[in-house]
Amino acid sequence: MTTPTPIDFLRLTHSDHHLVRHIEVAPEQIVYCGTVDMAFASTEKRLNLYAIRAAGAPVGFFKIDLKYPETYGFARAGDLGLRAFMIDHRHQGRGIATAALAALPGMLHRLYPAATAVVLTVNIRNQIAVRSYRRAGFVDTGEIHEGGLAGPQHVMRLDLPDS
Repeated sequence: MTTPTPIDFLRLTHSDHHLVRHIEVAPEQIVYCGTVDMAFASTEKRLNLYAIRAAGAPVGFFKIDLKYPETYGFARAGDLGLRAFMIDHRHQGRGIATAALAALPGMLHRLYPAATAVVLTVNIRNQIAVRSYRRAGFVDTGEIHEGGLAGPQHVMRLDLPDS
């Protein structure tokens, strides 16, 4: 049995692109999560960027959208949006996504104490991601978001710990 790799998160600024620019998903996954370069090129406001680190090295990336309830009708006041969650293709299949998703609620609770849940959309065709999110405790709300670039998406939510 292998020992799980320690996971932590690093908040990024736009000047930190060099720390995560090497993170890439397989070409067929880009339609689901975009790229790190796309995230850093965006001028969208109220997004916080994070690196996922395994044993101190950046191996993944995601965005926390602070305006999710203002943008999407399925989100509620107090919800955070999880967007562009990705693990570098050279590190996939090692349990890093599972470990990161398990650590995420605690981190979000500490950094965003007023938040009540984290919400995401995941393409219906991306069944590997759907299973990963379910294993991490995300619940499919039964709603379908039709606004995805790659087609319809499940809406999933995970309640955050109470204060």
